[in-house]
Amino acid sequence: MFQHILFPTDFSPLSRGLLKYAAAFARQSNGQVTILNVQSASLPAQALRLSERALAENGFEWLVGIRRELEEILQHEVLQGLNANAMLAEGEPAAEILRVAREKDISLVVMATQRRGFLSRPLIGSTALAVLEETPCPVLVARPPSRDFVYYKGAETTIALNRILLATDFDPVTDAAKQLAFDLAKAHGAKVTALHAIHIVLGYFPMRAKSGEDDAVALVRRNAEARFEALAAEAAAAGVNVESRLCDGRAYEVTLKLAHEIEADLIVMGCGDRKSGQPLGHHVERVIRELPCPVLVVPPGASQTA
Repeated sequence: MFQHILFPTDFSPLSRGLLKYAAAFARQSNGQVTILNVQSASLPAQALRLSERALAENGFEWLVGIRRELEEILQHEVLQGLNANAMLAEGEPAAEILRVAREKDISLVVMATQRRGFLSRPLIGSTALAVLEETPCPVLVARPPSRDFVYYKGAETTIALNRILLATDFDPVTDAAKQLAFDLAKAHGAKVTALHAIHIVLGYFPMRAKSGEDDAVALVRRNAEARFEALAAEAAAAGVNVESRLCDGRAYEVTLKLAHEIEADLIVMGCGDRKSGQPLGHHVERVIRELPCPVLVVPPGASQTA
């Protein structure tokens, strides 16, 4: 499903805790993993191949420790038997992650988000947010110790996906997220709970009532129910077990609430269309800020081979 996985790391325990996700998905697809570290300082040519003595003689002693960190990750037991390699890049982290994702035809990025910040205010790390805004491929974000669905013993990995929460607004730009949720559910025998939130704001309705018809809220509900019927038919044709939940409230609030309620292992969400001027979307960002489990953000047009 994911043939080439990019694992950006700053060598923090938070980041290292997600290595098992990159390894597990790569092992499942007989794919490869690229470990990426980005430095703001200038790097010498062939930085990963120069001897430690050559680095020291040319004023790059600080690179010795970084290379050892990369080598330590490559030697991690969870990567044993996998096609794994390391990369060093210089520049701004998010820009370099995006560049590598495009140039290497990456099919999945696995990265961590920060913990709560100043005065316990939840936030998304600036690097993760910038990557999500422009990503060309799905991005799996997590913040240990959120709910896990990957376990390992030695080099043996297990993907234990039982419940996938698909938050959808039925917009065509989120079709890629729906398809990927279905593919994952079918591959792992998981159940998909499809969620759509109705949040009526004064003066705005997704559909307007005509004279003599029911009120606009009823029309919105009937429209959502019809969309759910179509989604259920599509899931049945694909052999995927799907249940529908139509909830009242702000999308991010009901998504987080339902994720806790059903003990979701993974939340799948589509990002908006960058051409519309809202690449990530308010609700996606808010869910990631408070994530109770890993979140898979899928850009429009992202396609995977199951």
